[in-house]
Amino acid sequence: MRIYIMTDLEGVAGVNGRSDGIGNKTVNLDIACRRLEAEVNACCEGLFEAGATEIVVWDGHGGSNSIDINRLHARVSLGNMGGGLAPVSRVSGFDAAIQLGTHAMQGVADGYMNHSFNSHATAEIRLNGEPIGEIGIGILLAAYFDVPSILVSGDQAACREAKEFLQGQICTVETKRAYSRYTVVNHPLETVAEELRQGAKNALLKLKQFPLKKIAPPYEMRYQVMCPNHADMAEKMGIERLDHQTLLYRSDNIVDLWAQRNGWAPGVHNRKFNI
Repeated sequence: MRIYIMTDLEGVAGVNGRSDGIGNKTVNLDIACRRLEAEVNACCEGLFEAGATEIVVWDGHGGSNSIDINRLHARVSLGNMGGGLAPVSRVSGFDAAIQLGTHAMQGVADGYMNHSFNSHATAEIRLNGEPIGEIGIGILLAAYFDVPSILVSGDQAACREAKEFLQGQICTVETKRAYSRYTVVNHPLETVAEELRQGAKNALLKLKQFPLKKIAPPYEMRYQVMCPNHADMAEKMGIERLDHQTLLYRSDNIVDLWAQRNGWAPGVHNRKFNI
């Protein structure tokens, strides 16, 4: 079985942050990265115990420089994202998808370091009228390629968000408990590691029980930015601008929709990658 893992950093136990005035700033970054590697390795141990034959971990935080491959499980492949002409989703062909170290969407009061993709630029994302964050987008992109999401880890707000999005049909591991955007109690590291190992193992053993979350087209995504200049480039690419700070993306394909948000002109991304 081939397993796809997308990582983030804010939802890892022991990772701490502060406000830089507008968005988030991670402190003690080296320690944070070591904690992420430990949680990834614990998860992978459980997956291999459950029969995984290949695991690819994508370093999904910031500039994709959070994981040192020398510290990663010896049987695990590491992917780094550098933008450019790469596809917006690399999950095709896998048997299951996992998101580790996640956080709640922008504006969730009890979500630690909550944001949606860019804590300095994104105010809100709505897909067909419903609020959505990074967790939901990841689940939908995987489901498009018929890959079920089986496990999410992060603070209690992130775990809640994942369960609400999938009506409870996903395994979660709580790594910390947040009280506000920058107030948190981190759970014991050894406890989190063991829960990730066991949680990943149990989730993969129950693989056939997890649903594919698909939303019927057409899709409309209202993307509200924090400052008007954040919307200028998208408008130049032909994206409709509803007001000073709100963009409207449209598509009949969820992957194309998200590619537009990442700077692709409508239809171009999917033609290039035969999607």
